[in-house]
Formats: sequence, structure tokens, C-alpha cells
Amino acid sequence: MNWYGNLKEEAIMKITRIIVAAAFAATLFSCTKENVVETNRVNLTFDVTNEPSDSKAVLNGNAVEFAAGDQIGVWDGTTMNCFETTAGGATASFSGNAASADSYILISPFSETNYSVNGSVVTYSIPNIQVATPGGVDPNALVSMAKVTGSGEVTLSNCVGLLKVVVPDGLTVKEIHVGGGATSLVGICGPFTFNTNNQALNYVAADKMLTSIALVPQPGQSVIAPGTYYIAVRPATFAAGLTLAYVNADNQLCKRTTSNSVTVARNHILPVGTLNTTNFTPVTGRSTLRYYENDAVQFTGLIKKLAGGTGTATTTDTKIKKIIFKAHSLPYKNGGTAISNTPNTDVTIYAWVDGDTAYVYTEAPIITLHNTSGNLFRDFAALEEVSFNDVNTLANASFSYMFRNCTKLKSVDFGNADFSKVTDFSYMFYTGTSALEYVDLGGTATTAATTMQAMFNNNQNLKYLNLGPNFTLAPAHTNMFLDAARQTSIDAAGDNAKKCQLYASQAFYDDVRANETTFNAARFTLHAL
Repeated sequence: MNWYGNLKEEAIMKITRIIVAAAFAATLFSCTKENVVETNRVNLTFDVTNEPSDSKAVLNGNAVEFAAGDQIGVWDGTTMNCFETTAGGATASFSGNAASADSYILISPFSETNYSVNGSVVTYSIPNIQVATPGGVDPNALVSMAKVTGSGEVTLSNCVGLLKVVVPDGLTVKEIHVGGGATSLVGICGPFTFNTNNQALNYVAADKMLTSIALVPQPGQSVIAPGTYYIAVRPATFAAGLTLAYVNADNQLCKRTTSNSVTVARNHILPVGTLNTTNFTPVTGRSTLRYYENDAVQFTGLIKKLAGGTGTATTTDTKIKKIIFKAHSLPYKNGGTAISNTPNTDVTIYAWVDGDTAYVYTEAPIITLHNTSGNLFRDFAALEEVSFNDVNTLANASFSYMFRNCTKLKSVDFGNADFSKVTDFSYMFYTGTSALEYVDLGGTATTAATTMQAMFNNNQNLKYLNLGPNFTLAPAHTNMFLDAARQTSIDAAGDNAKKCQLYASQAFYDDVRANETTFNAARFTLHAL
């Protein structure tokens, strides 16, 4: 029997209210807003039932019930208005006010930004990052809508299909991923249109579609608890099948793939089975990022070329504002460019550019930085944010001038980095300006470091610095904190709110105070780890 099981004609199910936060997910807004007196506005009530409506409905068997306080959007031809139910129930009354119109489009969940409407056609997005909700689906991902004339009874049509996956007891699952089958990278989420006249669904553009979805733990959690979960996906027939994967305790992406055609129908659930250690193969091996050179075949030039630039590391290419690195993940989209260092790589690293953001993905457990990673991000003149996680280095690595000429850089987050093999941290965060505000080096040890000379030189506006509990001072550290955190607004008495919040061990703090003359303790507030 196919591991996907048989397609079941089940009603879409919804969930209790949760607070969620996810990259690329739609932003929800409260109905509470300043009252504006407008002419030709009327009070309306819609009784919503049948197919799933509000994104925060409560599941009761196979029926859909709503919770008090749930919200939907009502489009009156010019404005998206927030309507709310006070009682909930299997059929819930949503009330609010909108401009008087011949017809209205009701959309769940309510959002002022996730939708655009052209006549009867609504453009919306299925997010590629969804939050795991026991027994249900991320409310931001479960989109439904309908066109109605006047107020009264309304049936909202669901705009997604659902995959049902079970996390068993005893299995550590950090994330769940779903994507295209073995021979194809196909669009499974991204921007779509839905015609409220005939329920026709289409993708906006092939190059805008994304090929994988990550189901992540709820905020504050590190794993997905045992239970049943649903993932909202594009309703379609996937001729090459689907890939289901999960991230285990060792940060390995464990995959199971089929080449059989699979249909995910709108408003139906496709069971894809129970995760296990027997039928899911872990991805192992090393992925090493190409290092810096003034050359289109290296990291900096490749990213700039993907962004439409010259392919060389010059400050004239100013498109990229954010770079996101992600290990143990299915491909982000089709057509990625390989940016891994071939002699040191078993699993390829791919990159894509969407708008002003570069995405760097690998299925390997970790991204390894080459030992010549000094100047790695040099001359990204518009770069504001770099986000890593699960990163280490080759032996004897140099990070010298890693962010040279990144004059607008504000935030660098290395997550749970392991930089214990880095020898040279000199001028690592020297950007040529003082724009940098946030640096997180995670919990890394620095046991191989020989120099930290001018590491934070001129980071005058530094507000948050997390060095972690295992960061120790290198033998050479001249000017490590020269002009760092020099907030001119801090008066002689000191203003704690304006100081840089330093997270480090007490031993490091004592060591740097005693031995590094450029470290001014009056500019920092220590949070001892």
C-alpha cells in the first residue's frame, strides 16, 4: 500500500485560538482600531457555517465550531473591514460595519495586508513556514472566503488542501517538512488567486511559487509534541509525488519520498502517515559554503549576480538587504544556484534571491564555513541583516573583516554556531560605519582563537551583544572594544536603558575588564550566563 494511504473525503478542520509567529506568514491585526466616522456605512451581521470559516474555529468531531472573539475580513469594494463573533458555535454570527455595497467578499483569517482584491478574484498567500498546532492547522495558513449579496447566512469555501501527519510518542521532531517528489521541484505554496464566483484557484506566477513548507514548533518550544498535525498546501495533482521529512534530535533531515502521482484536493485531507525511524532516511554529510573572492564563482559574487548585479564583489550592487541561511531543509524553490565548495562538500548548498532577500539552503545537518571566510560578506553595501543557524567551520578558520564595507548592517545572528575552530576574529564586525546594533554569537566556544583584535571596533550603536557562556578572550585582543557601545546620550551617571546589553559569562566579563583597555564597563549591562 502506498505510504500516503488513501485519499479521504474529510471535512477541513480548525483549531483553538493560539498566538503564532512565523517568517513569511500573514500578519493578523486586531479589530480594535480608532473609530472613524464615515458616511454610507452600515452595520452588518453574517451567519457563517459549513466549510471552514474563521481561522480560530474549535474542532468538535467532524464539525466546525467557532470560538468567541474570532475574526473575519469583509471586503466592501474599497476596504477590508474586521468583523468579530462574540459567542462562537457551529454557526457563528460575525458583526461589524462596512460601506454599503451590492456584494461583499468575506475572507478568513482577517488581515489588512495578506489579500488584494480585483472584482471577484482574491490574491492571497499560502505561507511556507507554518506553526504546528495539535489536532489542527496554523490559522494563518487556513484561508477561506466567499462572495455574498447582503448580510445573512454565508458558506466560506476553503482555498487550501490539508496534509495529515502524525508524530508518534518517543520520536524527537524539531520540524516537519513537505515538498515535491523525487524527480520534481513543484510549487506547493506561495501566492495564489481564488475566484469567489466559481471557486477556481490558480497560482500567480511559476517563479513566485515555493517548493517546500516547514512546520515549526509553537513559539517558545524547541520540538513538536506527539500528536496529529495538518499542513495547508496548494490544492493540486503532484505528478511526481511528494516528499515528507522531519528534523531529528541530531539535526538530520529524515526523508521519505514517492514518485507516485498524488492529488491534494481543495477542502479535503490527505493522510501522509506517521513519522518513524525505519522508513525515513537521514541526510548526512558536509555542506561547505564557498568563500570570499572578487570573483563571480565565489559566495559574494554569486549572490550579487543572482540579485541582478555584476557578479563581482563591489559596493555598486546594492539590492540585497537580508541573507537567510537554513540547514536541514528541503529546497526553498526551483532553479537554485549551487554555492557550495565542491572539494569540501557532500551535500550541495543552493541559493535563491527573492526581492531584496537571499535564501541559502542545504539538506545537510549543518552549514560549514570555509577556513578562508574572512571578507565573506564584503561589499554588501545595502545588507541590513544576516541570519544563520546550525553553522560551524573548517579547521583554522579566519573571520577577519567578515563584514567589511557592509555599511548598513544592523543585525547578525549566528544562532547556535560552533566557532571553536576559528583562529582569527580580527575586525570581524568592523563595517566601516557604526550602524550595527545586534550581534548574537550563540553558545559558541572560542577555544582555538588566537586573535580578537578590533573585533567590535567602532560598533558605537551596539545595543545587544550575546557572546554566550563559552566565549573566552583570545591571547591577542588589542582594541577589541574600541569605541564599541559608545552611546553619546549616556550621561555621566549612566543610563542603563541605553547601555549595550551584554550576555556572557562572569569569567569573560572579569577577564576583559582586567585585560582589555578599550572595554568600558560603563557602556555595558552584564547578564551573566
